[in-house]
Amino acid sequence: MRDPRDFLSVPGERDEPANAALGEAKTVRIEVQLNLTILSDLGYAVWRLRQKMFDQTSGAPKEEFRQLSRHVSTISDRLADIGLQIQDHTGDAFDSGQSLEVLAFQPTPGVYGEKVIETVRPTVYLSGHRILKGQVIVGIPENSTTDNQKP
Repeated sequence: MRDPRDFLSVPGERDEPANAALGEAKTVRIEVQLNLTILSDLGYAVWRLRQKMFDQTSGAPKEEFRQLSRHVSTISDRLADIGLQIQDHTGDAFDSGQSLEVLAFQPTPGVYGEKVIETVRPTVYLSGHRILKGQVIVGIPENSTTDNQKP
């Protein structure tokens, strides 16, 4: 099997002997056109995997996914390295000016203002630019709906 570096070339550089840089990391700039839909789908998929594999309170991997969780974390880290940021909104205060798709406003005990109680789909950014709009469910105080529904 050929080394993937055999297929990479940078204009103006001569090929180095295969063993010249053993043990040395080398950064090569490669221009690639990426479909933003593919990147947003990857970000969303990694987020969904993390939701299933990690305890949402502690952040620790669930026991049954401990070995696999390292690979998901590596994929997440590599996506971050290329500028992909995945934002979960659960627990955040909600403001109607935010660029989020609200799927529902749900009366919720113990909520005294508008608060995101569930992220259905995260917001995904590439180099600071949104490529996938998040979808959320917003909790509202329980009495805010009963005030509007008097007989």
